[in-house]
Amino acid sequence: MIYTFELITAKGNVSFLQEFDQRLTWIKEKKYSFNFDILHEEKAEMGFVFLNLKGDSIDDVFRNEDIIYIFKHQLAEVLAEHIISDWELKLIEKEIFRRYKGVSAEDKKLIQQKAYGFLKKYNENESLNLFIRFSRKSRISRKILDYISDKDVLILEGFVNFCLQDYMKEIRFAVDLAFEELKNEKEYDEFIKLLRYLVDTQVPKVFEVNLMVGSDRDFYLWDEKGVQIKESYLRHYLDDMLLDEVDLDDVLISILVTIAPRRIVFHNIEHLLGNEPFEMIKRVFKDKIEICTGCERCYKYMREQEKDHWRS
Repeated sequence: MIYTFELITAKGNVSFLQEFDQRLTWIKEKKYSFNFDILHEEKAEMGFVFLNLKGDSIDDVFRNEDIIYIFKHQLAEVLAEHIISDWELKLIEKEIFRRYKGVSAEDKKLIQQKAYGFLKKYNENESLNLFIRFSRKSRISRKILDYISDKDVLILEGFVNFCLQDYMKEIRFAVDLAFEELKNEKEYDEFIKLLRYLVDTQVPKVFEVNLMVGSDRDFYLWDEKGVQIKESYLRHYLDDMLLDEVDLDDVLISILVTIAPRRIVFHNIEHLLGNEPFEMIKRVFKDKIEICTGCERCYKYMREQEKDHWRS
């Protein structure tokens, strides 16, 4: 038996051949041999790969037809991995240029990176990410095998574009999600710039604000003399807070921008690291931020927390 499968793909895009050869160990043990020939026409963008399988069945269990099916199954597996590993970034790039022609080259690059990241990392759970990737690869592999089961030729680019519609929907979804995230980030950056401008152009109502946020999300503000300063500024937001139309984080940021202090001292900061309002305050006030490394109020707060813990 001499069997040849023809694969037409982008010139030079044959990195999968080595892995495919390694996957045929079992077939080679059955006394079949495998080799491939690559033909590139000088001016053509496409390359022609001829996968050659030679041999004859030497037992009563596997016929030549079975060996060819196994051969195609392994080819489908390798091509699915090849598409996900080597094509995905290019498919994302193509989709971005098709859907977002008016976007700057710099933003297109950012969208591409974000979309690629979404497809690689759906979740913080790495095991779930691996499972999703495996599931995507299995669906692609099954589509390829169904297509080539009764064919001896595959035009890979055409197959991806016209036969992998579910996969291309995932690509488009990731691109749109990346675009929306980038747009939101830009709007957020503009909002931060506006708040920073308001802070920098106002006369500070209090030179220094000390801030402590409790584990119950409540916050405490006092000036450099130790005088509490929150109540007078809370009255403006009290009605909205009672109606649950504004939360404490928004109130805190609004108060700090209104006061426009020249220095903000954070106390008991450990549980705030990575907290969105805390990060926003850092970005707005930048070099005006100081971190308390331990003071009487911090120690008093920690002692009260310990007492509450033992009571509970």
